[in-house]
Amino acid sequence: MKKIIIAAVALLCLCGTAAAQRHIEYKWRGAYVVVDGSYVMNLNRSTSTSTIVSVADTMSGFALGVSGGFQFRKEAGVGLGVTYLLDPTGAFTQMPIYAELRSHFSRSRLTPYAVLQLGYTLPLGASSPTVKIETGGIYFGAQLGGRFAIDRSFAIGMHVGYKLLNMAEVSRFDVAHKPLLADARSLHVIDAGVSLHF
Repeated sequence: MKKIIIAAVALLCLCGTAAAQRHIEYKWRGAYVVVDGSYVMNLNRSTSTSTIVSVADTMSGFALGVSGGFQFRKEAGVGLGVTYLLDPTGAFTQMPIYAELRSHFSRSRLTPYAVLQLGYTLPLGASSPTVKIETGGIYFGAQLGGRFAIDRSFAIGMHVGYKLLNMAEVSRFDVAHKPLLADARSLHVIDAGVSLHF
């Protein structure tokens, strides 16, 4: 019985040593860069039966962003970023530019994280037959995700998020491309995607 207990303790010690060797503490201080790609879907829904309004108020597309900054603690990093938001209909393609606050909740290999972004969204001159963004506006973004470290300076993440895009002026056109009206528009967008952390 004594030999079995000694063997079990030795096995636990070996397993603990192996687990410690596999443990990776991701870098928690210094410069960082994050590249992320997301699928985005607009939550706005029009009550109108007009084709013009329904096209204007509905957007699904893709976002590709890059941000960089300095992480001074595991709980807090600050940076700047830019995202290219592509709407395949051509109505709402634009580029938000923002400052961000990023927080990772632990230094372990697998950790949850949160991001807050605030900035301004620039129209890129893209238009559909019925809608064109004339002036950008305030941008707000928030993400919750998880990060898995491959080594001390490279990790992969997955996230879900919310974006608020305020366009100060959106012009609408009829079928003959004659202007109908110009108004402000707020887009409430959810997104899900993956990210690379350097």
